[in-house]
Amino acid sequence: MDNIISNTHPIVEEALKNFFDKADKKDFLNKLKGEIPSRDTAKNSGTKDRIIEISTSPQTRFQIDQLITFAESKLPEDKFIEFLIYLGQHTIIAGENPIAIEIHDKIIRLCSDKTEMADITANALLALGEIYSRQAQWEFSITYLDKSIKIFRDENDSKGNIHCQNILGTIHGDQGNLNKAKEHFENALTALQELKDTSLIGTIEINLGIINNMQGNYNEALSYLKRALLNFEKIGDLRRVAEIKQNLGMVYTKKKEYTAAINEFNESIELSIRSSYLQNLGIAYINKASVYLHLSDTDLAGAFADKAMEIANKINDKLSIAEVYKIKGVISSQKNQIGAAENSLLTSYRLNKDLNNQLNLAEVACELGILFKKKGENDKGNKYLNEALGYFKKIDSKADISYLEKLISE
Repeated sequence: MDNIISNTHPIVEEALKNFFDKADKKDFLNKLKGEIPSRDTAKNSGTKDRIIEISTSPQTRFQIDQLITFAESKLPEDKFIEFLIYLGQHTIIAGENPIAIEIHDKIIRLCSDKTEMADITANALLALGEIYSRQAQWEFSITYLDKSIKIFRDENDSKGNIHCQNILGTIHGDQGNLNKAKEHFENALTALQELKDTSLIGTIEINLGIINNMQGNYNEALSYLKRALLNFEKIGDLRRVAEIKQNLGMVYTKKKEYTAAINEFNESIELSIRSSYLQNLGIAYINKASVYLHLSDTDLAGAFADKAMEIANKINDKLSIAEVYKIKGVISSQKNQIGAAENSLLTSYRLNKDLNNQLNLAEVACELGILFKKKGENDKGNKYLNEALGYFKKIDSKADISYLEKLISE
């Protein structure tokens, strides 16, 4: 039986330990015997730049589908709902978004007509809102969040409502509406002073750190992120610590402190692997690729960009896919592969435009401007640079404004 367990997905292993006795575990694993394909294991080159292999979704889906069917036949309804909530949270963390969506839809079907389970329904709607926001499916996300907010308000659940407001703030941030995002987060932080919820306060502080970094307020960004880090280290939340580490790395990258940035990204990667947090792992790979671009190491930048693309495709993270195309474009430009650079950057530009991601659109427009000026097409280059400048003036990012004005004047 030990051999069977070694081939099961970690989510399945943990669920079996938490919800079933030894006899049921043995029964389930015997049903799967001979049907479970072996799982990829992490590959470690022994260096700090290790890149892991990720397990494939088909085998994960097979095991989780089988486990849900098994649990439904074995557990009473209240325990089965508790099991689904547990499974739903862990599939989100692992980036198994299609499965997570189906699990939360099932929770809503089981609970929505039971008034005593209104809070469970609201949290399932909130989870769907969060999943769709990560996939940049803004309209779906906001629809679910609005439904969730209505129930939380009816139930006088301030904490649940603040969770929703936080995600709405991240949506505004992802779309580049930084002032609106900041307003959401600051209002949430004020409301939280009475609740004294360390985890939720830390989450809002992370987001305020991100927004201040985007606006070029690096000291404020570091202050928010380091406060959040203390809170999450105290409660031992590896996922949140991994997020903070990669955001600290982004601030140090903006400050051109590349050694400090790489150290933060390395820690974020290790913590993301330990906590099976695929979305953050993909973003950390993107940001590490970006640092290696600044250091003109296109080989390492390319390796991390490729791994980030693999993860982004797996979890349908469209924002990250667009960002990887930007990095690939800059890599090609540094290698003087001008045609490939133009194709990748224009693809990133199109995707960000489709996603209404104003900040990333401005960053790609800047790279396109640099590329066209390199080609000697100054009018076209300045058109893109001025587009980027317009956005950074709108969010009052002084460092970016100064950089772009210098590029335009050259």
